[in-house]
Amino acid sequence: MKLSKLTIRNFKGISELSIDIENISVIIGPNNCGKSTILQALKIFGSAQKLDRKYYYKHDTSNPVSFHATFTEITFEEADMHGIRASMHSDTNTFIVRAIYPFEEDIKRAAKVTGAPSHDLDDEGWDGKLGGGKNASHFINVFPEVIYIPAVKNAGDEIKSGSDNMKTLTALYKEIIHSLDEYTEAETKTRLLQEKINQHNDHKIRFFESEVQAFLNDVTSTSINFKVNVKPMDEIVSTSVSPIFNYNGIETDIDFQGNGVQRTFILSILKGFRKFKSQFPSDPKENMLFNRPLIFAIEEPELYLHPHIAKVFKETLYSLADDNLFQIVATSHSPNFIDLSKPHRTLVRLSVDSNKIIEVNQVSSDIYGLPGDEVEQFQALLKFNPHINEVFFADRAVLVEGDTEVVAFKLIGEKLITEASLPAEAYNRTSVVNCAGKPTMYVVLNILNNFGIPYTVIHDFDITEFNKKNARRTPSALKSVITINHKLEVLAQQRGNKKYVFQHTFEAEMPDDYEKGTSKSFSAYEYIKDKAISELPENLVMIIGSAFGLSLDSPIDHGVETLLKLLKRDDWQELKQAIKEWQAPMMDEYVKTFWVEKLAAPSKEELPTGS
Repeated sequence: MKLSKLTIRNFKGISELSIDIENISVIIGPNNCGKSTILQALKIFGSAQKLDRKYYYKHDTSNPVSFHATFTEITFEEADMHGIRASMHSDTNTFIVRAIYPFEEDIKRAAKVTGAPSHDLDDEGWDGKLGGGKNASHFINVFPEVIYIPAVKNAGDEIKSGSDNMKTLTALYKEIIHSLDEYTEAETKTRLLQEKINQHNDHKIRFFESEVQAFLNDVTSTSINFKVNVKPMDEIVSTSVSPIFNYNGIETDIDFQGNGVQRTFILSILKGFRKFKSQFPSDPKENMLFNRPLIFAIEEPELYLHPHIAKVFKETLYSLADDNLFQIVATSHSPNFIDLSKPHRTLVRLSVDSNKIIEVNQVSSDIYGLPGDEVEQFQALLKFNPHINEVFFADRAVLVEGDTEVVAFKLIGEKLITEASLPAEAYNRTSVVNCAGKPTMYVVLNILNNFGIPYTVIHDFDITEFNKKNARRTPSALKSVITINHKLEVLAQQRGNKKYVFQHTFEAEMPDDYEKGTSKSFSAYEYIKDKAISELPENLVMIIGSAFGLSLDSPIDHGVETLLKLLKRDDWQELKQAIKEWQAPMMDEYVKTFWVEKLAAPSKEELPTGS
């Protein structure tokens, strides 16, 4: 049983918001855009907590706060164990629940059993009763156990003797204690000690009892006396079990550990309990409790951790979620915590529009919709170039093919700031990302289109007469290059983003005195670093300025059709044949669109034809 969708209405800063949930769901966005609010809503949803006025959107209590959730992958055993079979949605076999919070009234909880599987506020279809006990205790017992770990928290609170996290640890020690002969002997002596204590005749205690009795006589005839209840040994142990950390031979408790260790310890102890109970179930009721779904709602898991340890921590969390031990909903400000290279991941990007309304853009791990080899290329890019994730945090992205362009764009961008042509803020809020070539570049464009992140894509045109082996390029090879250029153009046009093209390569844009050298990126650095803007190629400077958001006096037309017309020659028969034979690919082959209806791909006739 897994949470697959969550809807929040009229809660704190959120008017209305729906997100899909997978094994790992990472929520990103600027400060004060509602990331923590989602985690808090999830925690409250599964509790009996009533809401004060401060929790209502803009403190307006005329509209109730409401939470909805859809659960999928429910087994027959889970449906029977949790008693939810009669409350499941009849058409989809999902479990759809909601909690509505009218101000200063009882919480209204229900499950949807018929009708569309939507998260609506109507009455129709919401006939699944999830009451039972005070504050609908059955609903709360069925709902996932949500462990909310905020960014700033004293981990000591999580491991106090009375906390939920320590009760299981105490239970483990009880099993050990009760198995010992010494325990039986100690328990007998403890009871004897208790009897002797309570046989006292201490005049101070007797005086206190008489005073209490005199007051009680006014309202009751019941007598009173005080007796000491010496706890059995297992209870004594339960008040004193605590984790002790040994570092360099020095033993300390959790309060003396750093915040990173504290937060990691909370997760590790919960993971240990969950695995233990699945391995060694005992009491059937207890087994049912520990078979409830578990969701970690954690703010900024990377906080307080050394970068290398943060990386290990991320990998551990992802692997545990993939083992179906629990789901993770996390907020993050770190590109290194994002991993879309495997299934069952989702990334939620929040933003705030000009009317202060929170907007949601989401990309899941199955967005690609591409052939397997292309997905593998993109997964490899994410794995070996973690900087690609920076685009999700940027106000604007610049996508280039290689490190040489990254060096040039950053250096020239800095020079534009120095000459007061470019605001520093525009530069700092733009991520320049190496996409390692065009085959992965258009996958990145798909994702950015769906996220609504503005970008500029710059790539080589690569339409050359001769290949790297100095052999004439065939019409087939040229058609392949036209196709990839066409794909990038269509994707950029879909949401009005800019696209620029280097005629053949970056180096071809440079003047005659440019020396390539053995390292292309270092050569670019050496050539650009000491030059003024006026000494650099004008076309290159205009492209880079535009990519960082500067307006151009006149637009640059780098459309495929325009560039092919410039290259077409009567003596280049292979290119003429390629243009004549080329057909635009179907958009379904390379575009995955969730935000608007798909646009029609330009037809073959829109490109110049050979004569």
